[in-house]
Amino acid sequence: MIVLEKAVLAGERVRFTPLQIENIYRHFEWNNDKELNRLDSELPYEEESFGEFKLRFERMLRADDGTTMDLEIHAEDGTLIGVAYLTNISEYHRRCTAGITIGDRNYWGKGYGRDALTVLLEYCFDTLNMHRVSTTTFEYNDAWRRLVKWAGFEFEGRVTDYLLRDGQYYDMELFGLVETAYRYRKMHQQAGL
Repeated sequence: MIVLEKAVLAGERVRFTPLQIENIYRHFEWNNDKELNRLDSELPYEEESFGEFKLRFERMLRADDGTTMDLEIHAEDGTLIGVAYLTNISEYHRRCTAGITIGDRNYWGKGYGRDALTVLLEYCFDTLNMHRVSTTTFEYNDAWRRLVKWAGFEFEGRVTDYLLRDGQYYDMELFGLVETAYRYRKMHQQAGL
Protein backbone atom coordinates (compact mmCIF):
# COMPACT_ATOMS: atom_id res chain seq x y z
CA MET A 1 0.00 0.00 0.00
CA ILE A 2 1.24 3.49 -0.86
CA VAL A 3 1.27 6.07 1.93
CA LEU A 4 2.78 9.52 2.22
CA GLU A 5 6.12 9.09 3.88
CA LYS A 6 7.12 11.06 6.96
CA ALA A 7 9.55 13.09 4.83
CA VAL A 8 8.06 16.36 3.68
CA LEU A 9 7.57 16.75 -0.05
CA ALA A 10 8.93 20.16 -0.88
CA GLY A 11 10.00 22.24 -3.83
CA GLU A 12 11.47 25.69 -4.16
CA ARG A 13 8.22 27.44 -3.22
CA VAL A 14 5.82 24.78 -1.90
CA ARG A 15 5.60 21.86 0.45
CA PHE A 16 2.99 19.14 0.68
CA THR A 17 1.37 17.65 3.75
CA PRO A 18 -1.46 15.20 4.25
CA LEU A 19 -4.87 16.81 4.71
CA GLN A 20 -5.13 18.41 8.15
CA ILE A 21 -8.37 18.76 10.09
CA GLU A 22 -7.29 22.16 11.45
CA ASN A 23 -7.51 23.51 7.88
CA ILE A 24 -11.08 22.35 7.34
CA TYR A 25 -12.50 25.90 7.15
CA ARG A 26 -10.16 26.84 4.29
CA HIS A 27 -11.05 23.64 2.44
CA PHE A 28 -14.73 24.39 3.04
CA GLU A 29 -14.29 27.86 1.56
CA TRP A 30 -12.69 26.42 -1.61
CA ASN A 31 -15.32 23.67 -1.78
CA ASN A 32 -18.05 26.31 -1.99
CA ASP A 33 -16.20 28.48 -4.54
CA LYS A 34 -18.21 28.41 -7.75
CA GLU A 35 -15.25 29.32 -10.01
CA LEU A 36 -12.96 26.64 -8.54
CA ASN A 37 -15.77 24.12 -8.94
CA ARG A 38 -16.15 25.07 -12.60
CA LEU A 39 -12.42 24.66 -13.25
CA ASP A 40 -11.82 21.28 -11.69
CA SER A 41 -15.01 19.41 -10.77
CA GLU A 42 -17.39 17.65 -13.05
CA LEU A 43 -20.10 17.80 -10.41
CA PRO A 44 -22.50 20.70 -10.87
CA TYR A 45 -21.91 23.49 -8.39
CA GLU A 46 -24.07 23.13 -5.33
CA GLU A 47 -23.33 24.91 -2.09
CA GLU A 48 -22.68 22.38 0.64
CA SER A 49 -23.37 22.98 4.32
CA PHE A 50 -20.46 22.88 6.70
CA GLY A 51 -21.91 19.80 8.43
CA GLU A 52 -22.13 17.85 5.16
CA PHE A 53 -18.65 18.94 4.13
CA LYS A 54 -17.19 18.03 7.54
CA LEU A 55 -18.50 14.46 7.25
CA ARG A 56 -17.03 14.11 3.76
CA PHE A 57 -13.71 15.68 4.78
CA GLU A 58 -13.41 13.34 7.77
CA ARG A 59 -13.98 10.35 5.44
CA MET A 60 -11.15 11.66 3.24
CA LEU A 61 -8.86 11.88 6.27
CA ARG A 62 -9.57 8.24 7.14
CA ALA A 63 -9.33 6.89 3.58
CA ASP A 64 -6.34 4.60 3.26
CA ASP A 65 -7.13 2.10 0.54
CA GLY A 66 -3.79 2.76 -1.18
CA THR A 67 -5.33 3.96 -4.41
CA THR A 68 -5.92 7.61 -3.50
CA MET A 69 -3.82 10.28 -1.83
CA ASP A 70 -5.13 13.76 -0.93
CA LEU A 71 -2.60 16.41 -0.02
CA GLU A 72 -2.39 20.04 0.98
CA ILE A 73 -0.11 22.52 -0.78
CA HIS A 74 1.54 25.14 1.43
CA ALA A 75 3.56 28.17 0.32
CA GLU A 76 7.05 28.77 1.69
CA ASP A 77 5.60 30.91 4.50
CA GLY A 78 3.30 28.05 5.61
CA THR A 79 0.10 29.46 4.09
CA LEU A 80 -2.26 26.78 2.82
CA ILE A 81 -2.71 27.66 -0.86
CA GLY A 82 -4.18 24.58 -2.50
CA VAL A 83 -4.69 20.86 -2.77
CA ALA A 84 -3.24 18.01 -4.78
CA TYR A 85 -4.36 14.47 -5.36
CA LEU A 86 -3.26 11.16 -6.74
CA THR A 87 -6.00 8.72 -7.67
CA ASN A 88 -6.27 5.36 -9.43
CA ILE A 89 -2.85 4.47 -8.03
CA SER A 90 -1.81 1.04 -9.29
CA GLU A 91 1.45 -0.33 -7.95
CA TYR A 92 1.16 -3.30 -10.30
CA HIS A 93 0.67 -1.26 -13.49
CA ARG A 94 2.80 1.60 -12.09
CA ARG A 95 0.31 4.30 -13.04
CA CYS A 96 -1.83 6.96 -11.42
CA THR A 97 -3.85 10.09 -12.12
CA ALA A 98 -2.68 13.42 -10.69
CA GLY A 99 -4.06 16.90 -10.22
CA ILE A 100 -3.53 20.12 -8.32
CA THR A 101 -5.66 23.14 -7.52
CA ILE A 102 -4.24 26.40 -6.27
CA GLY A 103 -7.30 27.58 -4.38
CA ASP A 104 -5.91 30.84 -3.03
CA ARG A 105 -6.18 33.39 -5.85
CA ASN A 106 -3.37 35.47 -4.30
CA TYR A 107 -1.01 32.71 -5.49
CA TRP A 108 -2.33 32.36 -9.06
CA GLY A 109 0.07 33.09 -11.91
CA LYS A 110 3.13 33.31 -9.66
CA GLY A 111 4.77 29.92 -10.27
CA TYR A 112 3.29 28.03 -7.31
CA GLY A 113 1.32 25.67 -9.55
CA ARG A 114 4.44 24.99 -11.60
CA ASP A 115 6.48 24.18 -8.50
CA ALA A 116 3.66 22.06 -7.03
CA LEU A 117 3.29 20.00 -10.22
CA THR A 118 7.08 19.54 -10.42
CA VAL A 119 7.18 18.21 -6.84
CA LEU A 120 4.15 15.97 -7.38
CA LEU A 121 5.66 14.44 -10.54
CA GLU A 122 9.00 13.87 -8.81
CA TYR A 123 7.13 12.05 -6.06
CA CYS A 124 5.20 9.95 -8.59
CA PHE A 125 8.20 8.92 -10.68
CA ASP A 126 11.08 8.95 -8.19
CA THR A 127 9.42 7.76 -4.97
CA LEU A 128 6.31 5.82 -6.01
CA ASN A 129 8.11 4.39 -9.07
CA MET A 130 5.24 5.16 -11.42
CA HIS A 131 5.69 4.46 -15.12
CA ARG A 132 2.79 6.63 -16.23
CA VAL A 133 0.94 9.64 -14.80
CA SER A 134 -2.33 10.79 -16.36
CA THR A 135 -4.40 13.91 -15.94
CA THR A 136 -7.49 15.48 -17.46
CA THR A 137 -8.79 18.96 -18.03
CA PHE A 138 -11.95 20.55 -19.31
CA GLU A 139 -11.43 22.36 -22.60
CA TYR A 140 -12.04 25.78 -21.03
CA ASN A 141 -9.39 25.37 -18.31
CA ASP A 142 -6.54 27.01 -20.24
CA ALA A 143 -4.27 27.50 -17.19
CA TRP A 144 -4.22 23.78 -16.30
CA ARG A 145 -3.74 22.78 -19.95
CA ARG A 146 -0.74 25.13 -20.30
CA LEU A 147 0.75 23.83 -17.05
CA VAL A 148 0.51 20.13 -17.92
CA LYS A 149 1.96 20.77 -21.38
CA TRP A 150 4.80 22.72 -19.76
CA ALA A 151 5.45 19.70 -17.50
CA GLY A 152 5.78 17.42 -20.53
CA PHE A 153 2.36 15.80 -20.62
CA GLU A 154 1.23 14.80 -24.11
CA PHE A 155 -2.30 15.33 -25.38
CA GLU A 156 -3.78 11.85 -25.85
CA GLY A 157 -7.34 12.59 -26.85
CA ARG A 158 -10.65 14.04 -25.86
CA VAL A 159 -14.01 12.87 -24.64
CA THR A 160 -16.45 14.91 -26.71
CA ASP A 161 -19.35 16.72 -25.01
CA TYR A 162 -18.37 15.25 -21.65
CA LEU A 163 -19.52 18.05 -19.37
CA LEU A 164 -22.64 20.21 -19.31
CA ARG A 165 -21.99 23.71 -17.92
CA ASP A 166 -24.35 26.66 -18.18
CA GLY A 167 -26.38 24.98 -20.92
CA GLN A 168 -23.36 24.15 -23.08
CA TYR A 169 -21.39 20.91 -23.53
CA TYR A 170 -17.60 20.88 -23.18
CA ASP A 171 -14.98 18.27 -23.96
CA MET A 172 -12.70 16.62 -21.42
CA GLU A 173 -9.09 16.45 -22.62
CA LEU A 174 -6.83 13.53 -21.71
CA PHE A 175 -3.09 13.94 -21.09
CA GLY A 176 -0.37 11.46 -20.17
CA LEU A 177 3.28 11.49 -19.19
CA VAL A 178 5.39 8.31 -19.28
CA GLU A 179 8.55 7.74 -17.31
CA THR A 180 10.96 7.84 -20.27
CA ALA A 181 9.64 11.23 -21.45
CA TYR A 182 9.69 12.55 -17.87
CA ARG A 183 13.31 11.47 -17.32
CA TYR A 184 14.44 12.80 -20.70
CA ARG A 185 12.86 16.20 -20.00
CA LYS A 186 14.29 16.30 -16.46
CA MET A 187 17.79 15.44 -17.72
CA HIS A 188 17.62 18.25 -20.30
CA GLN A 189 16.36 20.74 -17.71
CA GLN A 190 19.18 19.87 -15.33
CA ALA A 191 21.71 20.26 -18.15
CA GLY A 192 20.22 23.65 -18.99
CA LEU A 193 19.20 22.59 -22.51
